Amino acid sequence: MILYNDTPVYIGTAGYKFDDWLGTFYPEQFPNEQMLKFYSRDKGIDFLELTFTFYNDPTEEITANIAENGSDDLAISVRLGKRFLKETPVKEDADRFKSGLNPIYNRVKAYFADFYNGFTPSRANFDHILRLRDTFSDRPFFVELANRGWARQKFQEEFKENGVGVINAEFPPTAGLAPYSVKAYSNMAYFRLYGKSPEWETPQKRDLNYRYSLKQLEKLKKDIDVVTSVSSSVFVSFCNSAMGSAAANAIDLRKMLTEGK
Repeated sequence: MILYNDTPVYIGTAGYKFDDWLGTFYPEQFPNEQMLKFYSRDKGIDFLELTFTFYNDPTEEITANIAENGSDDLAISVRLGKRFLKETPVKEDADRFKSGLNPIYNRVKAYFADFYNGFTPSRANFDHILRLRDTFSDRPFFVELANRGWARQKFQEEFKENGVGVINAEFPPTAGLAPYSVKAYSNMAYFRLYGKSPEWETPQKRDLNYRYSLKQLEKLKKDIDVVTSVSSSVFVSFCNSAMGSAAANAIDLRKMLTEGK
């Protein structure tokens, strides 16, 4: 975490274990068990989205390793499991999910649910988001909504009224997904940045092979300026994971905010 405009700003990436980060971010033939130490201690990236939790519940064994290997100041955001996005959340099931986070619970700053393009605007889907908010109310809760219909003003106002944080997600303009916006909800702001690859031509044709230029990061810095004036915390996650670009951009942005470069 860094203080920027007197506001805590957390900058990191969506996940940290990728085969194509070997030789691009990590040294060649680097052991998996050393990756988090390198990410957080050697490179000083102190925010991480746990994304494997979308596919498999966290276990105390896994998160104890994260607690041991991560830097002391590593902050974490947790991606909700995909079943919570599809089914009515059950408290007992959510409690089991949360119990796997016990070794790192004090590091968890937020939960987020990322709904893809097929999750269309409707009253039933809005109510589902509210149920998730209530089920995971022990930490700030955010949603990422890829379908552009959710960007309509009436939904944005309802999210604010109901204390639901909406992630400022940047998708390539060619993808046909929700437009990028710069907003804070419930005194917090969350950015997730997927890049601008022209190869991502439809919602289904996902391409994360993109690295933000310093000029583009300067624009992001100005966007962060906008929300720090009304936010108690700001989260920034680079999701452009191909070839280590996310980690490189996280390091560049942190330097930009701390050194004014």
